[in-house]
This record gives sequence, structure tokens and C-alpha cells, in this order.
Amino acid sequence: MITIKVTKETLEEIEKEYFNFITERNVGYILFAIRTENNIITAYDNKKKTQFKVTIQGDNAMELAKKYSYCPEALPKKQKNEKDNLLFLDVDQQIGSDEVGTGDFFGPVVVCAAYVDHDTMKIIYEYSVSDSKTFSDAKIREIVPLLLKKVHFVCKVLSPEKYNDLQEKGCNMNKIKAMMHNYVLLKLHERCPYVKNVYMDQFTPGDKYYEYLRGTVPVILKNIIFREKGEIHFPSVALASCIARYTFLKEIDFLNKKYGVKIPHGAGSGVNAFAKKFIEKFGIEEFKKITKKNFKNYLEVLNETTSLF
Repeated sequence: MITIKVTKETLEEIEKEYFNFITERNVGYILFAIRTENNIITAYDNKKKTQFKVTIQGDNAMELAKKYSYCPEALPKKQKNEKDNLLFLDVDQQIGSDEVGTGDFFGPVVVCAAYVDHDTMKIIYEYSVSDSKTFSDAKIREIVPLLLKKVHFVCKVLSPEKYNDLQEKGCNMNKIKAMMHNYVLLKLHERCPYVKNVYMDQFTPGDKYYEYLRGTVPVILKNIIFREKGEIHFPSVALASCIARYTFLKEIDFLNKKYGVKIPHGAGSGVNAFAKKFIEKFGIEEFKKITKKNFKNYLEVLNETTSLF
């Protein structure tokens, strides 16, 4: 992804050229988003209205950036054997949140909120932070520890045991996530009360999100901007996703060390195979401590290992 500055005239030119490919308009501080077969182009609002930020992702991002940027010499130079860099420009102060672990049979659910401003963007650029799903576990372990002392964030870790307890009390996955997101966003917003832009990687419609929280928590943070795949559009959500994933990996590391095993991610067939071996070695009670019981894997494994009980 590459970010450039464009004039108002150039912005109108881009909008006109890709008019039939515009998928969104006026979402948060996004003026419009364009999705073609090869590229994603996103234009951002600017209070000064004299120059605008445009991000370009895709196969020929550099070519388009050179075509539209009024200051092409400011584009990042391509190093040998290096992908196009992301040139971050001014960004509004913002807080974003994301979660990890909801698709994993083993381990906790982790939700993180992160704060981003212009200075933070320099750090994000330095460490090439983007959607955590684009990074390997090794890369997350490499870059996130370097970020933790340089950025503001709040993480909430919900152990499998506490998760199962909430499930038994009638809380589904989305309600649990809503409560966790509300918690971390409130905590971080208390530190940064002047921040108006709060973003969330959308996992449920906004009205449903607030419905989950009403009567459940004493204070609800309002005026959140929800966006599917928010980690692509909002740097605060991207940063939060990386920190959340790192925190999840550290929790799994602890379990691996405790039991002397290597716990698999996800909820596929390989997870069931590991689960049966784990039960044979450590027993059903230990198994219950590290798994999410509402996953279909739980009953599948129990049904296949009834002879052990």
C-alpha cells in the first residue's frame, strides 16, 4: 500500500475516472473507497480542503501513485528486493479496536484498543504495521515487542474458563466480544478523552452491538464507527490487531510451556487430533480449562473419546 497527497482537482479526477467502481462514500473520514479488479483506492477527508490523502493498494499501486501524486519525488524509493513501502502522512487522532482468538478452539479471546496520531504513524511506518493476518507468527513476535513501549494501548484477555462461564450464563460470542471491546475502548478513551474518532473492526451491526451492551455494562462508549475489515482502513485498528495477536500468542506460549506441547491454532481436524492426544495425557479436566466448549470440536472430541471417562 502507498499513500500520496493529491490536490482537490486530482481527487475529483480520480473520483470521475473510477466512478463506477466506488463502493463506499463518507464513512468516518473516508470520502470514498474504490475497488477494481486490481486495486483498492481510498480517499480521506482533510479539514484544510487543499490537499487530500489517498491510499492505493494493488498490483500497480506505484504506477498509480506516480500518476496522481502532485509530489512524486516524495514517494518512497523502491529498494532492491523490497516491496513498495507505505508512506504515512497526517492522520486524525484515533482509537481503534480488534480481537483475536474467536476462531480458535484452544486459548483465550483477546481484545485490544490502540491509540494512533501523527507521531504513532511514523512508528507504524517504521515497523510496517498492517493487518495482523498478513503477518506470520514469527513476524508478529519480531515487531510487536518493539512497539509496546512506544504506543498507547489496552488489552483484555478472557481465559477459556471465564469464556465458558459467560457462555453458560447465556452470553453468545458476539455479546462477549461487545463487552470486551467496550471495556478496552473505555479504558483507553479515559487516557485520551480528547479523541473523537473511535473505530472498530465490525463483527456485528452497530445497533446490535449496543443492544448487546444495554443492561449488561454500567457505561457504554458511544459514537463508534464500525467497519468490516477495519484493520485495512484504520491504522489504529491495524495496530490493535497486531498487539492482540501478539498477546494471544504469548498466552498460547504459556500453555505450551505448562503442558510441554504445541497447541494448534484454529478449529480444524488437526485440532481434534491434538485434543484427543491431550486428553489421553492430561485428562478431561485439564482439557476443559484450555478450550471453548461452545465450539463443535468440543462435543466431537468428547464423543470420540468416551471410553476414557
